[in-house]
Amino acid sequence: MGFYRNLHFLSLDIVAGALATSCLAARLFRAGPGWAWWVTLAFTVWLLYMGDHLLDAWKHRKQSHSERHLFIIRNRRILLWLMGITGVADLIMIFNLLDRAMLKIALVLGGLVLLFYAMRHLIRRNRLLFVPGEVFVLILYLAGTWMGPFVARTEPLLPEHGMVALMMGLVLLMNLGIISLYDVQLDSRLGISSLAHALGNRITRNLMVAMAAGVLLLAVLQFMVYGADRYTHFALVLSGMVMVLLVVLLFPSLFRKNEAYRLVSDAVLCMGFLSLLIHT
Repeated sequence: MGFYRNLHFLSLDIVAGALATSCLAARLFRAGPGWAWWVTLAFTVWLLYMGDHLLDAWKHRKQSHSERHLFIIRNRRILLWLMGITGVADLIMIFNLLDRAMLKIALVLGGLVLLFYAMRHLIRRNRLLFVPGEVFVLILYLAGTWMGPFVARTEPLLPEHGMVALMMGLVLLMNLGIISLYDVQLDSRLGISSLAHALGNRITRNLMVAMAAGVLLLAVLQFMVYGADRYTHFALVLSGMVMVLLVVLLFPSLFRKNEAYRLVSDAVLCMGFLSLLIHT
């Protein structure tokens, strides 16, 4: 567990989850975005999450409330060096190896990421921009991880693709909402806008349960309409993610200790690698 916690503090579990989410999309679209896509995705996700955590930790270094912040502050010099090296390598690969269509979308997403960073760290107290961070993370995460497979898809878009994408979006929002529920007091102290902070614990919890029910219902409908085809198998993988998240949501006493809820919530996205077992 100690080893995994260090991976978690370094956001490497987030990187694995992003790769798994993109892998699910690649299998869904029967796409092969190329090795450069997978490497740049891993580098970019790590830089974005580590950069965000580093800014948070530095701004609240005199009143750090989490083990992650303390870990980052202790190791900030080596982390900055690693981020610099990774950033240079990432930019070189993005501008020289990525498909042109992917590059254009990546630049748009980069602009949106900068806007999100500004809202999080510069102008988040502006009430006109008081939007729960989960909304932006959901859009950016889903667009960023599905971009490569979507551009490289080998078949036309089908209603089944939309169904799986909707389920994936609900899984991601549920994942983010659960962390928001557990972290609502910390978010309040740090001035971070979140679902639980904006809606309250009870409404957020009910919303998460409704999302879980929605994903499971969509899985049943997928089976009723299409039978046990490949798209239903994707629905089963996503349903498995929801069941794990539902346990984390309904039994907080089991997961509050040592921030186990965050470890499990971040790791559950790695179940996307199960899509490798689905025949294309």
